[in-house]
Amino acid sequence: MSKQITIGDLLKMFLAHIKLIIIMIILGGVLAFLYVSYMVTPMYTTSSLILVQNASSFDSGITTNNSQGSNESRVNMNDISSSVTLANTCATLFTVAPEMKGVIAGASVSIAPIEESYFLRVTATSSDPHTAANVANSVADKAHDVYNQYFDAGKAEAVEYADVPSRPSSPNKTRYLIIGLLVGLVLSLVIAFLLEIVDTTIKPGDDLYKQYEIPVFAEIIDFEAEGGAKKK
Repeated sequence: MSKQITIGDLLKMFLAHIKLIIIMIILGGVLAFLYVSYMVTPMYTTSSLILVQNASSFDSGITTNNSQGSNESRVNMNDISSSVTLANTCATLFTVAPEMKGVIAGASVSIAPIEESYFLRVTATSSDPHTAANVANSVADKAHDVYNQYFDAGKAEAVEYADVPSRPSSPNKTRYLIIGLLVGLVLSLVIAFLLEIVDTTIKPGDDLYKQYEIPVFAEIIDFEAEGGAKKK
């Protein structure tokens, strides 16, 4: 007869190997921490900010209303919309322009608009924090010249420069540690299960009728194993 394993049986299996499970979990966490600390290169990320505007949009779009004797400045929404569209175009332009190739070398760079605005966020990532900051700032400075080569009006200028990051942005040591602990837990449970499967001995407390559907009429006690026998 095949042996049916219940959840209770699994719990007993795992409790019987609780020391192994604990050791494997700790070992998995230690190995993961050592790996992320000594084998994974830390990366540093920083960013600069570029402002993109179409042809004098924010100058020509300001009107003055003196009907009530007070000055009220208003920005034309069409000018804002056109600047947002231009910013999306420049995000692609500054990424693929040949003039930017030498500037972005040495770091991983992404250029993207900020929430449909006319600002571009230049994000640079490198294994060296100073390189990351230099690349982000160089892209921001070069944006003005690249813009003028492709557009006859408007402007693109740096409004915020990147700082040298003091801490790495990756790897996430906590995340690696949790993964290591989980891997150790899973492996320990699998090993404990396999050890129980290959072990065919009958242990004290086993329900023989439940496992093999064989009625048990008597049980011979091993006095030496139970500590009840005395040698003379």
